[in-house]
Amino acid sequence: MLSTLALAAAIQLPAQAQELVPGTRYDPDIPTLEEVAGHGFRDVVTPPDDVIRYMEALAAAAPERTHLIQYGESWEGRPLVVLVIGSAERMSRLEEVKAGIARLADPRGLSDEEAEALIAELPVVTALMHAIHGDEISPGGAAMAEAYHLLAATGDPDIDLILSESLVLIDPLENPDGRNRFVYQNQVAQARWPDEARVSAEHDPPWPGGRGNHYLFDLNRDLFIQSQVETRGKVDVLLEFRPHIVADLHEMGGDATYFFPPTAPPSNPWFGERQVALMDVFGEAIAARFDERGFAYFNRDVYDLFYPGYVDMWPMGYGALGMTYEQAGSGGLRLRQSDDDLLTYGDGVLHHFTAAIETALTSARNRERILRDYLAYLREGVELGERGPAEIVLHSAHDPGMAERLALMLVENGIEVFRASGPVSVGDRALSPESSFIVPLAQPAHRFIHNLLDAHVPMEEEFVRRQIERRANRQPDEIYDLTAWSQPLLWDVEAIETAATDARGAPLTTDDAAARPEVGDHPGEDGDSGAGGGSTAPLPEALVGYLVPWGTNGAAAVAEALREGVRVRAAGAEFTLNGRRFGVGTAIVRAAENGPDLRQRLAGIAARHRAEVVPIDDAYVREGMSLGSRRVRGLREPRVLLVYDAPGGSYSVGWARYVLERRYGQRTTAVRASSLGRARLSDFDVVVFPSGNYGSAVGDGLVDGLRAWLRDGGTLITMAESSRWASRAGLLATETERRGGRAESDDPPEPGTPEQPIEYLDAISPEDESPEGVPGAILRTLLDTEHWLTAGTDGEIGVLVQGSRVFRPITLDEGTNVGRYADLESLVLSGIVWEESRPQLANKAFLIHQPVGRGQVVAFAEDPNYRAYTEATQLLFMNAVLLGPGR
Repeated sequence: MLSTLALAAAIQLPAQAQELVPGTRYDPDIPTLEEVAGHGFRDVVTPPDDVIRYMEALAAAAPERTHLIQYGESWEGRPLVVLVIGSAERMSRLEEVKAGIARLADPRGLSDEEAEALIAELPVVTALMHAIHGDEISPGGAAMAEAYHLLAATGDPDIDLILSESLVLIDPLENPDGRNRFVYQNQVAQARWPDEARVSAEHDPPWPGGRGNHYLFDLNRDLFIQSQVETRGKVDVLLEFRPHIVADLHEMGGDATYFFPPTAPPSNPWFGERQVALMDVFGEAIAARFDERGFAYFNRDVYDLFYPGYVDMWPMGYGALGMTYEQAGSGGLRLRQSDDDLLTYGDGVLHHFTAAIETALTSARNRERILRDYLAYLREGVELGERGPAEIVLHSAHDPGMAERLALMLVENGIEVFRASGPVSVGDRALSPESSFIVPLAQPAHRFIHNLLDAHVPMEEEFVRRQIERRANRQPDEIYDLTAWSQPLLWDVEAIETAATDARGAPLTTDDAAARPEVGDHPGEDGDSGAGGGSTAPLPEALVGYLVPWGTNGAAAVAEALREGVRVRAAGAEFTLNGRRFGVGTAIVRAAENGPDLRQRLAGIAARHRAEVVPIDDAYVREGMSLGSRRVRGLREPRVLLVYDAPGGSYSVGWARYVLERRYGQRTTAVRASSLGRARLSDFDVVVFPSGNYGSAVGDGLVDGLRAWLRDGGTLITMAESSRWASRAGLLATETERRGGRAESDDPPEPGTPEQPIEYLDAISPEDESPEGVPGAILRTLLDTEHWLTAGTDGEIGVLVQGSRVFRPITLDEGTNVGRYADLESLVLSGIVWEESRPQLANKAFLIHQPVGRGQVVAFAEDPNYRAYTEATQLLFMNAVLLGPGR
């Protein structure tokens, strides 16, 4: 029987609040989730609309302690919000507080006295980020519980300390589109009672599941490239509030427990020692709280601290401490684990809630230490830039637009970049100012700059040695993500370290970066006039017409021009006109073939895409191909079919669709693989098969149909695993290799009897294995610059290779190896490639062009659209789409 005091306490506590922290008293004026949405925090997987509605209700109930920011909308139009929580006094002067935070974040010119005053006054900023993967469901429930607890708990000294010493930012749903997809699919599949069996329909959602956003991207790998609208708004908030502690809440496999840092090795060498040491402070605090409540957990395993593109790792580049928290995922309301324990959605909500509140409390308790460590990291960055090379010059002579786009990407990440005011002297070279951008290294983001622009970021030697031993014993390596991501290598842009130049001009701004046209609608859609770009400078009248040099900006401009009905032709070879060399693919827009408004239309298109347009009054070529040559091909807007759905890999499908629709503005028809047989192939010029094994979806009859369509002029594009499938299906006249260079179709070698003493590892190796896998490295790739597929390139690029695909070069009677990996000595540009892999990869095919009748197969050995930041190979992909039809 309850005592009178206990009964009184219970009467004052909403039932769901008792589930969070026993004994806490809550303010009845702060609405519970049940009052707003009709269920408790741990009872139902709340749909995204109700999550936002609840955050709005909390902000309305406590306006003096909250500030609700809508930082954007998802691709599907759902709001993206952050709820800022702090004391009433601090929130009343939030702009002043943010100004102080910004001043501490840039210590250049900051005196010790000013720094001490800021540290004494400023709050520590803790960002709690949730549900970036839409099928990781408990973080969203925890976010609402955290906000409620921080606003409604009364008489709690821990909450009072959090509010007095910190600002807490809560992003409840980083990926509302993915969560909406999960909730819908889960509700459709639900039984009368929550089903615990992991094979049940409610635990087995159909392709593509809820992990990705609308374009099926893993948003947790998008932080520095910011290709997705969800990421751009989020980074804007991170740059506005400069959080010192960032926790990103996830889910993992259902048979695990709970993970929080310290992390597993390796650590990124550009992260600071103070940051890494601080992990133990948080780890010990959360462990003590979990021990108190009887929650199981683990640390220092699986999740590392190496790749800088995660939500929690991106802030590390600015001196914050980022941490990943992983809860075993129930995949629904209840899950029977393999050891027969029962895991519930409510368990996950409670565990995440507990870790998040303890994180905010630990931040508050260590406010001064955290701020001092943060300031020291940023000051060290400036000092490192003052001691070493002063600048990095980004330069691309063959595609200035690529250098500018890379510079703008850095600006979007809060990095200072300047235009060149004149020729840039680097050694004995004088670089053109139009194709050069200057990144000073004496700035707070010094380490982050190196992380993104260096050719190679090394892993710890002891960790790499352990992986070599594991692989020798056929154990999987412990590398969690890529080992290379150098943006200059993947964008085919030079990054040249140099002493200070005297050519630093105007700074690039966020307004410049925000004008990139691939975000939002494209011109011609729903009457939209376009997404911006620079001001529309008038083009001069031209007697003959205009040339658009091919490259990343030129290709995007041509895609829009074709969509808008402009008649465009493309050069099939090089030529020199009026003393300037123009490369393969150069677009030729003749005045006589277009209307009287061509000059105005082309000027607007060029401005939106920052494409160069060269007026010509004279078409008499004195060197190279004539502009009336048969090698000049008329282009038309290609009719593109993208194979969608299983068995295609969801990431590859999403990357391809994004690059087509958003990056280059190419209208695309997505057709489910199961419906491909119903499509009339003659209605399309290009068919794109994203990576996947289509053997189960494309039978012999459809393969025959594809062959006939190819002979009639179709362009088939395959990549990675779909290129392997095309080889097996007889559409591609080459094949992949097994380990040691044996063809995939060959019979396994006969086992022999060794006459000499055996090598142990050789003796235990299987007879028939896939090649040694590459854990995400960048390989030097040589291109045939006379081939139209390489338009806009300079003959050598970096290709991101991940996996164990090795394609034999195609023979000359079957086609052309347009791109091949370099020889053994110069093969690896960045990252880890195991010694056993290198000889088998050297000189093997990356990009194959195989004519078939009047059509062609274009096959990539890897995915050219990887994470939307392999810009150089994306251009090759779009060359196939835009230049391929009609050849």
